[in-house]
Parts: sequence; C-alpha cells; structure tokens
Amino acid sequence: MNWLRTNRTGGKARQRNVKENGEVILKELIECCDGKCNPIKNFSSDQIIKATDNFSQSNRASRIDIYYRCYKGILDDRPVLVKKGKYTLDTKEICRDIAISSMVSGHKNFLKLLGCCLEFTPPALVFEYAEIITLGPLITSNPRNMRRIKIAREVANALTYLHTSFSRAFIHSNLDHFTIFLDGNGIAKLGNFCNCVSIPEGEVFVHDDALKKYHDFRTNTLKQTHGLGVCYVPVIDPEYKSTGKVTTTTDMHSFGAFMLALVQVKEVDDELSMSSDMLRALAELFIKPHDDARLPLHHHVSKILRKFGYAEVMGSDISSRDMGNVAASPVKEFFRLALRCIGCNLGDPLASMIQVAKELRLIEKSAYGDVR
Repeated sequence: MNWLRTNRTGGKARQRNVKENGEVILKELIECCDGKCNPIKNFSSDQIIKATDNFSQSNRASRIDIYYRCYKGILDDRPVLVKKGKYTLDTKEICRDIAISSMVSGHKNFLKLLGCCLEFTPPALVFEYAEIITLGPLITSNPRNMRRIKIAREVANALTYLHTSFSRAFIHSNLDHFTIFLDGNGIAKLGNFCNCVSIPEGEVFVHDDALKKYHDFRTNTLKQTHGLGVCYVPVIDPEYKSTGKVTTTTDMHSFGAFMLALVQVKEVDDELSMSSDMLRALAELFIKPHDDARLPLHHHVSKILRKFGYAEVMGSDISSRDMGNVAASPVKEFFRLALRCIGCNLGDPLASMIQVAKELRLIEKSAYGDVR
C-alpha cells in the first residue's frame, strides 16, 4: 500500500512538472520565435533514466559543469547527449535553451535538439550525440592547426546565423568552449542558449543584467578546475561590463577569447615564431586564475605581447590587404583575427560576425584550398 501511495504521489508530481514546465516553454516559444519551431518530442522520465543508467557517473560526458550535467546515453537505438539542468539554473533559462535550440536545430553547426523531458525539475534536454570540445588533443593528428581553424570557422557560422537569420538578432551571450561540441565527423556544434537574448527589431542593443550574473557564477564555478584548460580571465565584453548593453560585439569578444584558447599549444611556436616563455605566459591566461581579473582580456594579452617583443603582430591587419590574398601564415592570421575580436587595436575594427566568418574562411582556404 505504501508503494502504491508513493507511486501515485510521484505520478502526480511528474504531471504537475509537465504542466508547469510546458507553460514556460510555450511562453519562450512565443517570445523567441512567435510559436513557430521544429517539433519538440517529450520523453518520459523512465526513458531518460534508462538511457543514462539513472544518470550514472560512468555516463558523464564532461568533467566540468557550469549549468548542466551532460550524460551519454542510448535512446530509441541511437546515441544521445542528455543535459540535466542544475538547480542553479532556473526553469525559465532552461526553457529558453529548449526554445532557441528548436529554432536553430536545422543548421548543421548547432546541436540538434531531439526533445526534452518535462517530468524532471528542472527539465532535461535530449540532443543528437556530440562531445564537449576538448582543446588539448585537437591537433595531435594535424600539426598545422587546420582542424582548429575549421572549428572556429564553423562556430563563427553559427553565431552569424543567430545574428542575421531572423527578424531580430539573437545574441548567444555566454559562448566559451563549454558550449561547443564536436560530432562524430568533427563538425563543431554550438549549444547552450540559456542566456541567449534578442535585440528588438530596429535596435542595435538591449539592456540585460543577467549576463553579469552568469559570468560571476562562471568565475566562481571554475575556481575548482585548475589545470583543465579553462579561461579564467574575463571573457565578458568590456563594453557590456561598463554599460550593460548586449550587442553583437558581446558574442564577438567571447569568440575572440575562444580563438585565443585554440592557439595555446606548443605546435603554434613554429608558425608564430614566439618564444616558449611568451607561449607559456599566454597559456597561463587559460589555465589558472589571474591576479587582476578586473581588467579586460585585451589588456592582459597586449601586455604579454609587449613584454616579449611581439608587438609587431599589432602592425599588420588582414583587413588592410586584398581579401583574396591572405598572408602565407594562416596561423598568424588566425591569431591576429582573434586579437581584433577581443578589441586589440589593429586598424580597422571588425563590424560583425559576418566579417569574422568571411575572414576565417579565407584563412582556411589559404591553408588548404577550397572550404565546404
């Protein structure tokens, strides 16, 4: 009898969760995409528990969690990635992630949403399987860094799509390598839209205070991840930090920080002719807490460039040359583009992620021919 009572109580709670979470998702779908999106399948809690072996530690897909715990699983005879929201993330933010994911799932450079489970509090999201990006091993089989350039170009394509393909621009707002995944074919997939905001039509910015909260939370969470290749210096856009305005530059700055993380490897030394001490100084921005995290990322990077006599990288700019003739060193151009994204003064400022994606395509093409 006690078992029956418990089972009924659990069933009522799951029904209540489905109703309450469904209402929030509907509001987000109406707000984000006027209620128009790809179909969202609702999986049962029993299906998710079976797929992940009851969220077994052996099925964890990542050692580091910011807002989600990610699990590998098998569902409907296919590998899936299950993202279970942590209690630090409220239901509205997770439902925003579901709504935006459903809206962009048709694009090859976004995680493809298969459905969600509303019986959990907070809800769980189910995607086609892809692995969270791990920066270290990316070029072990490709010493000329082409795979890294390709990944950056694919992420830039995803951000460009968010910024330009809808009646209003959507800003990802919290891009870092915890939000980027690689599928079995090595294609980069952008995910995690819990902090995504939209800019009203006809406007170029929107005020939003939530991003500051996210970055404070991110900083506190990453204090326990020393040595795992995370970026401890601020990836938040200095303009947003001082004004509270979210713009397309907000994503461009975070993307530049991601590009810099992609070149923190010893193999870059031959291409950039940097001293090992300078490479180590740059890498330390990404592997341990910094003494003065109040200053923007471009301040730290520029200081290192000057200290080690590499300020000449500041004196040349891809935008000042014929766009059809990228310099012979694609890695050097990649590095210089990253510096421009984070706000280093390299001549003509970058106008949009469209321009960044275009220049990355040229860099990749100069490295190994046509890009698909």
